[in-house]
Amino acid sequence: TAQRSPDAAEVADLHTEVLVVGAGPVGLTLALELNRFAVPTLVIDKSATATQHPKMDITHGRSMELFRRLGVADALRAVAVSEERRTTVTWATGVGGWELARFDYPSVQEQREAIRSVNDGSLALEPSMRVSQVLLEPVLRDEADRAAHVRTAYGWGLESFTETPEGVTATIILTATGERRRVHAAYLLGCDGAGSVVRRQLGIDLGSID
Repeated sequence: TAQRSPDAAEVADLHTEVLVVGAGPVGLTLALELNRFAVPTLVIDKSATATQHPKMDITHGRSMELFRRLGVADALRAVAVSEERRTTVTWATGVGGWELARFDYPSVQEQREAIRSVNDGSLALEPSMRVSQVLLEPVLRDEADRAAHVRTAYGWGLESFTETPEGVTATIILTATGERRRVHAAYLLGCDGAGSVVRRQLGIDLGSID
């Protein structure tokens, strides 16, 4: 995956309209959406590389509609489970045990045929897709790296932030060295997952989110 993380000199006292904390699917999709409106955006993530841990499985039709609008649906489908493959989910007592229930899901090709046959708005325009975040995230990183109004700083995490009359001043830290820099932004958006630094500093308890 092409990376264009700024070096320390580039990040020092950087000014941007929006600072997105977290370069997972949510943060990167948000950055690409802001790019559509020419909003200067900086995306940071404490990890220098895309996730290596298995996450996600199904990307539903509404999300695929958003990816289609962003122009990345085809690139994501290229790394997903093949469009002709059907999916079966089985509940069983064990690997060699009794089957308790089975759910069969149509392939992307079968979903497309169903969508073509219905014109009442009850179905999503795009079929759902099976893809691991391990494969999806690098594609979104590549798209963000090429976006005209997005800058990416992988390997830089959020340490803290303070509210200012102009917006937010954030202190970011280079994970590899502990080096710190400041970023001034009109808006800070926390997309940094369950261990969110943004959420913790705001005093929002994870269990209180509905």
